[in-house]
Parts: sequence; structure tokens; C-alpha cells
Amino acid sequence: MADPLRPSLMTKMRASLAKERDAMVLEALRAAGKAAYDEMMYADQAREQLAADGRSVWDAPRSTGSLLVAAWNGYVLQTLGERFLDADYAAGPRTVGYVPAVTFDQVSAWLSAVEGWVSRARQARVNPDYDIALELSLPAGLPEWAEERTCPPEHLSALLAAVPPLRQHIDVAIYGLERSGVPEEQQAAVNRLKQLNAEATAAADYAEALRTDRHDARLHELIENNLKNALEIWFHVGQLAAMPGLLTRYESLRLAARPDVAALPGGHRFDPWCLTDRVTLRRWQTDKQAKEAIAHLWRNDPDPAATLALKVELDEALADGDVVLYRTRDGSSCYYECPWAPLYEVRRPLQIGGRKLRVLQQFTLDVSAQGGRFRRGIVVGPFEATEEVEY
Repeated sequence: MADPLRPSLMTKMRASLAKERDAMVLEALRAAGKAAYDEMMYADQAREQLAADGRSVWDAPRSTGSLLVAAWNGYVLQTLGERFLDADYAAGPRTVGYVPAVTFDQVSAWLSAVEGWVSRARQARVNPDYDIALELSLPAGLPEWAEERTCPPEHLSALLAAVPPLRQHIDVAIYGLERSGVPEEQQAAVNRLKQLNAEATAAADYAEALRTDRHDARLHELIENNLKNALEIWFHVGQLAAMPGLLTRYESLRLAARPDVAALPGGHRFDPWCLTDRVTLRRWQTDKQAKEAIAHLWRNDPDPAATLALKVELDEALADGDVVLYRTRDGSSCYYECPWAPLYEVRRPLQIGGRKLRVLQQFTLDVSAQGGRFRRGIVVGPFEATEEVEY
């Protein structure tokens, strides 16, 4: 196979005609994310050490459970990202180093999330007091699936290729729960976990049985949905097997946010900069173009109450610790376009503005009156530093 980091001129031309995206960033993320395999090795060793000591995950230190959870999540995400890249290159050897936009978005979402889990696995290895469950709401979900009306056929090959290694690790994890004996009061939890695993296994087996040499769009979608369902369940099962106490935890629903009427445009507490990042606020307030852009935004907002309700909803999540403010590696703290909203990272899964957000997912407010059409919602990362500014 050609080197994806050194595409030829002809490869670049073919990729351009096919409207494929350069995978250089993805390859860099792949290389860095291989640390997830090391953490998985440490996690396997930790399980074996528990057995050698006559213990199990039921009475393991919280740091050990934290290592098992973080290592599993990083391993799954790295495996999925690599399988998708390899499947695309195998299916299109003439454009190795470039991938379709939907593949780029999906792989980027997975591989960009690996770093956070690797970091937490390492923290758990060096700090015997570390408890990941105090920092994040678990079990975490997979990053959102990149949606496309017609997904490339190689996506199915990639999903199928990811099933065997993940399935094997799940079997080992569940075996580890039972081999040292299950406390009587925890047997129901183990039964529930085995039921979840059976559900995922059935979905994967059914998808495999549906495969045929002929391509059919409806069959493709059915196989894909079953595989996605299996992988999402296994992602949870791996975390629950690492910290079985999580089976008894549930998240409460968040009440709908209500905007302050006095804070609406025309009200005595209205702040046109209320959506703007506080760290960089002074910069925008002294920028003539920025002030004009903010005024234009509010003049063209057909429903300011809905915009402020979204902001209140986000502020409540921030106050509750469900999300935290986020900075890129170079210290950037806001989105590049008006109203230059702050960046956030999810600590507990939640829903804002109708958008489901997952643990460690980066996002920001997306409010714009450009192009004659108002836009209001959430845009998700990962985010990268840029010198571009859009007014």
C-alpha cells in the first residue's frame, strides 16, 4: 500500500476530482493514539494482578477501575478509527492518504477523543486515589456517528473488522467479573451485564448473517444499524464490567431552561455580548467590525428568546459541572465567528438545544445571521486553532 503521508501528484489529482479530504491530520492522530494500546496492556495486567492477589473488580481500588474504564474507551475509539482508515485505503488504493468527507468526520471524532482517555488511564496508574467516576458521568457513549444518506460500502467492512477484537475483550472482562466469585447482592448486576452483552452479540451476529455479495441500499442500512447498535452496547458493557457499580446509577432529566424577559433585546438587562467568550470579550468590544456584527446578529434574530433560552440551558449545565470551559492546545478559548462563543467540553452526557452531547465531546454555540438565514444551535468539535476571524 502507498504511504498515506506521501501521496503522489496523481493521487492528489484523483482525490481532488473525487472531492476527498487529506487524511494527514487523521494519520497524525492515529500515530499518537497508539498509546491507547499500551494503556490497554496495562489494564489487562491490572486485571491479572487482581486475580493473583485473590481480588476482583468488585473490591478493586477505584484507581484500578478508572484505569480499566479509560483504557477500554481509548482502545475502542483507536480501533474504530484505524479500521475505518485501513478499510478506505484498501477499497480505494488509488487515493491512499485521502478519504471521503463522511469518513474524515467519523474518524476525526473517534481519534480526537482518544487523547482524553489515554490521559485519564495514565493518571489512574500513578495516583492510587484517582476516581474517574468523580470527574465524568459514566458509562460514556461513543462520539456521534457521522450521518450520510449513502455511506461508503467500506464502512461496513470497517465495522465488521472491529467486532472480533472488541468482542474478545468483552468476553475477557465479563469472565474477570465472575472468576473470583460474585457477591450475592451483585449477582443481579452481573446478570444484567450479561444480558446487555447478549443483545450486542445478537446484533453483530445478525449483521454478519445479512452480508451478501450483492449490494442493496436497504440491506446495507440494516447491517450498518445492527453493527452500530452492537458497538454502542459493547462500549458501555466494557465500562460497566470495569466498574460494575455503575449499573445502579441513573441520570435525572434536566428541566427546560427559561430566559429572563428583562434580558431580551429592549430589556433593561439586555447584554448584546452575553453569548461572547469572557476571556476574549475586551478584544471584540474594541473591534469596530465585531460591534457591527453583534448588532447585526440581534437585529436579524427572529426569536431572541429561543437564543437566550439556549444560553440559559448551557449556563445551567456549566454551573452543574456537566460541561466545563475548554481551551485548545495553543490556549484559544472561543469560536472563530460572531458571536465568538466560548468553547466547552462535556463531563457528563446531556442534551442541549436538542443535541445529544457525549462525555469529552467539545462543542460551542452556533448562532449566526449571515447569508440572510438565521442559524441557532450547537456545533461540535474537535476544534483547532486558526487565525481566521469571521464577522
